[in-house]
Amino acid sequence: MRYYIAAILILFFTACANPRQLEYQDVKNFRLLELSLQPTVGMDVQFYNPNTFGMTMKDANIDLYLNGKLVGKATLAESYQVPGLDTFLLPVNLKADLQQVLPNALAILANNKIDVELKGYVKAGRGVFINVPINYKGTQELNVIN
Repeated sequence: MRYYIAAILILFFTACANPRQLEYQDVKNFRLLELSLQPTVGMDVQFYNPNTFGMTMKDANIDLYLNGKLVGKATLAESYQVPGLDTFLLPVNLKADLQQVLPNALAILANNKIDVELKGYVKAGRGVFINVPINYKGTQELNVIN
């Protein structure tokens, strides 16, 4: 019985120690939180957690690239509980660099599409936290009202 419990604990900690990468799905609910030379934008990033277990996420450090140029860093507003095997919205705040955003604005308006890349990590776990990589690269269609 003692070996059975030990085997279950080892299996549990091994599974939790190597979580699978979260799967990016979409960005929703853009909102301006602070208007300044370095504006703060809030957004909800939709992910799918392919792990069978839920976890707490905190201390995100994610770089946002638009058309290959770094435009800002995203952070979590607070720690967040993530359900296992489920889709969820992760509220993040982005400090944007206007010098990098403005050159992209014309390209965005002309094309209605933008190359988006998210690179970084978020600390996730249950008691013990590890860095879970966030890597996404794709094209995002924008709904621009004409």
